[in-house]
Amino acid sequence: MTNGTTTPDTAQRTADNDTQARSYRPRLSFYHANGKGTGSAARFEAVPACGDRDGAVFLTLAQQKSVASGSAEHGNRQHATFDWQNRITVKLNFGDLCQLLQVFKGVNATVADGKGLYHDSRNTTTLINLTRQSEPYAGFALEVSRKEKADPDSAARVRIVFNPTESFGLGAVLEQALGLLAFGIPSDAFYTASPSRAEPEPATF
Repeated sequence: MTNGTTTPDTAQRTADNDTQARSYRPRLSFYHANGKGTGSAARFEAVPACGDRDGAVFLTLAQQKSVASGSAEHGNRQHATFDWQNRITVKLNFGDLCQLLQVFKGVNATVADGKGLYHDSRNTTTLINLTRQSEPYAGFALEVSRKEKADPDSAARVRIVFNPTESFGLGAVLEQALGLLAFGIPSDAFYTASPSRAEPEPATF
């Protein structure tokens, strides 16, 4: 029987779990460079729910900055680079992901009949859209555009097209991420020891 006092072991487990939750930030990246330098890259980072804070997936897009050069055979291969300094980052919540998933799963051809997801902040307005396409090649086109309210002419826009294989995997990953956004990451030790997880009392008739 315990008296409710936190033991050193319990405190250590709590600290370890808090550290694990803070460091748990999975990342999935796609790099689509081309020889013209007009490619782009996308990065998805899942941040689980924690306490009273809902989780989110942060989507970051960047335009290609330079083309690949050199040769691996001669040992001077230089990979293409991307302009992460001028990246566009958006925060996708539970509802945003559900709308994107309807496109990935074929329920809708585009988000909100082509209107996209509209994010408004104090300084910027952002539009996010995902569209299933068949021409010039099959895939899903993800596009994010952003305007500064103080300077509407300084609009930034990045577009990337995921091929069918990438789209299948990305859709599956984002669907699994919904649980992280809603419920976070339970600690096995405390989850199984929680009173709400205790075995039910035998039924009496």
